[in-house]
Amino acid sequence: MAVASESPSKGFRISPDGVPNDGLLFVDHQKFGRSGHGGNCITECQNGDIVSFYSNVSGEIQAGHGAAGWSEYRRSKDGGKTWSSPNILDYSKRAWEGNEVYSALVFAVTTAPNGTLIAFVLRFEGELWIKKLPPVYLMSHDQGHTWSDPYPLDTGSDVEEVSFTQDAVFVHNNQIFAVFIGGSISYCDGPYSLYVSENNGETFERRSLLPFDYRNYYATAGVIDKGKIIVYSYPYRTDTVIDEYNIDYVISLDEGRTWSEVQTTRFARAIRNPQLSSKIGSLYFLHGRSGNMSRDSRNLVLYSSSDGIHWDDGTILHRKSFANAYDAYSANEVIGKYDQTVPNRLLIQSSIAYDTDSRKVNEHHWWVEEIDGT
Repeated sequence: MAVASESPSKGFRISPDGVPNDGLLFVDHQKFGRSGHGGNCITECQNGDIVSFYSNVSGEIQAGHGAAGWSEYRRSKDGGKTWSSPNILDYSKRAWEGNEVYSALVFAVTTAPNGTLIAFVLRFEGELWIKKLPPVYLMSHDQGHTWSDPYPLDTGSDVEEVSFTQDAVFVHNNQIFAVFIGGSISYCDGPYSLYVSENNGETFERRSLLPFDYRNYYATAGVIDKGKIIVYSYPYRTDTVIDEYNIDYVISLDEGRTWSEVQTTRFARAIRNPQLSSKIGSLYFLHGRSGNMSRDSRNLVLYSSSDGIHWDDGTILHRKSFANAYDAYSANEVIGKYDQTVPNRLLIQSSIAYDTDSRKVNEHHWWVEEIDGT
């Protein structure tokens, strides 16, 4: 029997009904003893297809919480009702099985203004989350059926300058924007950079450095009202107590050339690895793990906002299955934006623990639908 929702209607409906729940199983890693923490990212193609990436890594190495594997993706041609069999990303598989022994995982994907798909690949040292090499990106000119060889994001920067993104990529004014962090260590300790492509991903250039402390992490980014670019970042401190309720953000009024001072906004149920959506109707959405050290930590939580800065009290989509669950690494995509005859919906994809050691995960889906203003 469905469990009553934790929160009343807030101008949208969550499917499956009765949250918190397990959502819709998307990838069953448990069947093969595998896992897939990082690498959740989704894009809608201009023909309406949905391409959804996830990682397929060992369930034994690093107890299922490592980078020991490759990226795969599945396709939906009917708005997310059904999905294809897994497609292994050849470049990612070859990197893992090659002589250099590094992991190359897709951590962000977007559809360029001309319809080209851009998949950003992070390159890790063997089975760990240590960054080995700077990122590269792959291009697809056929809705993700085939992919190019890798292109460098920035030939003039090393891994200490640019190494990591958590799907902080979006399209605005016919440009592709991508926020990256530098540093080779597992949580990164380098600068925040904004990269921009004005030619549909043929090249990217660093437009600016962001004023975050180098000890921040888990950035997400997007455009809010009046063309303002906003970037959120989790304050990943190793020498102080982390405040998971008040999260840093900066705003740019000139397409990322200059930035405001760092400000903070409150999340009532905390947030760790936030993922911001585009505006749908009258609302923005943001989701992620409800902190690691908060009062009700390690759940998958969803927030909504009318301005992208001030957020509601949050709705728990999934409650942790185990006390120390290492899940709720998530992504989202607005579905229906290329079809003017249907209302837009938000697809959320998240890792959810399936094993009692709390580190092996499957991938699950939730939908946000019937949004005010659509």
